[in-house]
Amino acid sequence: MILFFYNAALHNSSSMYINKLSRYLTNEEIKTVDIDNIDDWNTVLRYLEEASAIVLVSNVVMNSLSAHVISFLEKIEDAVRCGESIPGRFYALLYTDLYEGEQTILAMGILKNFCLRANILWGRGLGIGGSRIDRISQRLFFGRRLIDLNMEYFEISIREQAVHIREHMYGVEDYICPVGVTRSGYMRRLNHEIRKKHRVNVAQNL
Repeated sequence: MILFFYNAALHNSSSMYINKLSRYLTNEEIKTVDIDNIDDWNTVLRYLEEASAIVLVSNVVMNSLSAHVISFLEKIEDAVRCGESIPGRFYALLYTDLYEGEQTILAMGILKNFCLRANILWGRGLGIGGSRIDRISQRLFFGRRLIDLNMEYFEISIREQAVHIREHMYGVEDYICPVGVTRSGYMRRLNHEIRKKHRVNVAQNL
């Protein structure tokens, strides 16, 4: 069984990445847990005991995981200290709106340290930069082809991560950024979209 942890309240893209990974995890039982809406902690512990792979899918802001995600990981550490067994390997898919996938390196380090403290085997991490490329490309760049190129590039990396998860393999972390898009062009459009959204929110609150 493969267990996914995500936080829908922080970022709705997590569900999309889980769906993309799941397409390559055929013949595997999939369980998903929204860490912001846990009604029964005992069920989560049972999933942890039964899972052959544990996957955290999370957004990264300011080079780090949210305090809510870190608090959840600390609860898992406490469970281990109380004698619960967690045999599955731990994998991560971290994504950021910033251009470089390397912006997730510090957050990936937090997860590796968590695995050491919780005595869980680390598997592999995938850090995805430019996670909003599909939402900002149509008006910034030239036609659909560039969007398709980036989505194909992301898909290859996600498929590789799924293979490691399915086979329970250890691997070296991979950090990716959009293909065929300059950092300045991407960030310029992203900042434009953020300012536009802010203006809309201000107008709605007047």
